[in-house]
Amino acid sequence: MVLVYDLSREETFNRLEDYWLPLIERCYRGNIPVIIAGNKMESLEQQQQPTAARSRQQIISLLQRFKFVRQCIKCSAKNLLHVDDVFNKAKVAVMYPIKPLYDLVEGRLTPACSRAFTRIFRMFDLDRDGLLSDDELMAFQNKIWGATLIGRDVIEWKKALAHHDMIIHRREEASVESDPRSEDVMVNDKITLTGFLTIIDIFISQNRLEVPWTVLWTLGYDDELNLHIPESILSPECDDLDAINFDPSAWRLNASEVDFLSSIFYQFQSDGGAMLSSEDLNSIFSVFPIPLPPWSVRSKQLLKGCFSIPRIDEDVTPPTSLVAGVTFDPEIEEHNITSADPAPSSPSISPSGVTISSSPLPSIDVSKSSELDFTMHAIKPLTYLSWMNHWHMFCTLSPSRCRAELFSLGHVGDIRTRSKDLHAAPTVSPSTIPDGGTKTIFIRALVLGSNDQTKRFIINNLHGIHHDYAVSNSSQPETSCSVVKVMLPNNMNKSMQNETETVVHLIVTEVPSSYYLASSASEKKLLRKKFSALLEKQNAIGDRVYDVAMLVFDTGDEQSWGYAKDIESNLLTGNMPRIFVGTRQYQHDSSSPSVCEYQNHCKSMDLEEPIGVSLDETMVDSPLLHHLVRCTQDASFRSIPHGERKKRLAAIKRKCLWFGSVVSVSLVVVFVFKETKKVERGSWRHFFHILLPFN
Repeated sequence: MVLVYDLSREETFNRLEDYWLPLIERCYRGNIPVIIAGNKMESLEQQQQPTAARSRQQIISLLQRFKFVRQCIKCSAKNLLHVDDVFNKAKVAVMYPIKPLYDLVEGRLTPACSRAFTRIFRMFDLDRDGLLSDDELMAFQNKIWGATLIGRDVIEWKKALAHHDMIIHRREEASVESDPRSEDVMVNDKITLTGFLTIIDIFISQNRLEVPWTVLWTLGYDDELNLHIPESILSPECDDLDAINFDPSAWRLNASEVDFLSSIFYQFQSDGGAMLSSEDLNSIFSVFPIPLPPWSVRSKQLLKGCFSIPRIDEDVTPPTSLVAGVTFDPEIEEHNITSADPAPSSPSISPSGVTISSSPLPSIDVSKSSELDFTMHAIKPLTYLSWMNHWHMFCTLSPSRCRAELFSLGHVGDIRTRSKDLHAAPTVSPSTIPDGGTKTIFIRALVLGSNDQTKRFIINNLHGIHHDYAVSNSSQPETSCSVVKVMLPNNMNKSMQNETETVVHLIVTEVPSSYYLASSASEKKLLRKKFSALLEKQNAIGDRVYDVAMLVFDTGDEQSWGYAKDIESNLLTGNMPRIFVGTRQYQHDSSSPSVCEYQNHCKSMDLEEPIGVSLDETMVDSPLLHHLVRCTQDASFRSIPHGERKKRLAAIKRKCLWFGSVVSVSLVVVFVFKETKKVERGSWRHFFHILLPFN
């Protein structure tokens, strides 16, 4: 909207201030940008200097009062002076709106703008040192504008940043209320995040809004500063268990993702130790409106429609211990608190944010210090292994949403080469990570059974948690994770050998009994197909989403055993690995009728005998954990029904194919030999005519 007043008649300017601008403010609430054009510029030559100064002060007062006024331009319709500028500025004000980028009341970048450019900063911080070098700035320039940033431009920008930093520093020293010193805009001749945001701030203050908007649009942001996730990442087919081209390897973090998460861990750990504090985690996830990890309370909405969601346990944290060769890392703890710390904000700018084209105005300080209090969940500090463990769990829950979260954090690996790195080993140097030289294995298990309390005990036993958690009321499967260090033999097939420390990443999904019992016959068929995708080998490499199904039953409850067998017959196919876990007073006593039934069933299926776990004792060195490790790592472990018979049949089939090939080749040789006998000496032409019959 363009408002015009007469520069030679002061009452027309007063009419703008007293009537038109308040009317626009009431009707549009400041959502429409306004350009004010002062016409009859030629009349200014006849005005006295005090009158011009008074007019300038009036304009400054108007700009401070009505924040939606983008510019005041003096023009002359009679002499056609600056008339085009009026309409060009009006067009720019509509095409490049300031409201999503800048809070005119607070005098600072909006939170959404700060989050967007914080993520962009991370994208081009290739060495993950929290600074932008000259080469990284040139990569940014080339990506956005397709042009090379010359060294002289870099020097000029650094000078401008240094000058701006000096002004802010002087203003802080002269301020009556002594605020904490702003972060440096440059460190070691490299630009910090604060410096990068300051550059964006300066462009906005100079009304060069096309620059930040070009950056945002080029990198996938819309007009509301929402990040567009590429369809190649956020594709429903990635999570669709019924997809024709379903690939379990996509449910694993690839090499570039592991490298990215490792570098993020070391970039943000503030104390220089081996932990990410709650503040560090909030800094990492500050690019999200709610600065929380995806496995926190955000997961309820984020993973809506997925097979499983993370389990969130409150107020109980297992202590770190090392007992009988098993070490447990602390798990995540979340509880509601009110944060007194202000949310990260961008540095305030010194100019007013608006300009008059015909004559520059003095700087107007419209910055205000404000604190934003909000309710959040405090995340317990995470070690490197726990940090990676939670991301492995989240990728198991939903590959597409996991990669969308990584994309939002700043990971922009080439999507076209993603399928090539899915099977690649992580390239993080073992010397740069804790326990980097230690062997690492991943175990993903589905826990099924009729008694949810018993399953919760089994899961706590695996995670090394010796506290009673309340049984979840959720009807959806819930997943928990932990990192365990255990002493294992170098070769699982040999019992007598040296043991080495092994890091075990446990990812356990509990399937509630209601998930199966409440299903109709048709729904059970769909469940069987879903379990087939989760537990069967789906590609040539032999990858599975989950490594094994744990069928839990109470030895004193026949109904519980019947439920386990019913699940096995209706949901699990013959190619799915499974183990049986008996609780309460299970003993390997062949004289017990119930035990005989369990053993006979497993014997008939050529499976390992059920392992017993007592609910009355605290399992310190968990035999269940070692049993589970053997199930996934020992090739001789019998977890697939009639697995040995299937191996023998497969071996016989391979031998038959080999023998058939040999016989076929032999017959061809004999035929050729006989035909050559019929050929007269020297008649090679006739011989080739027999082998290659053509005219």
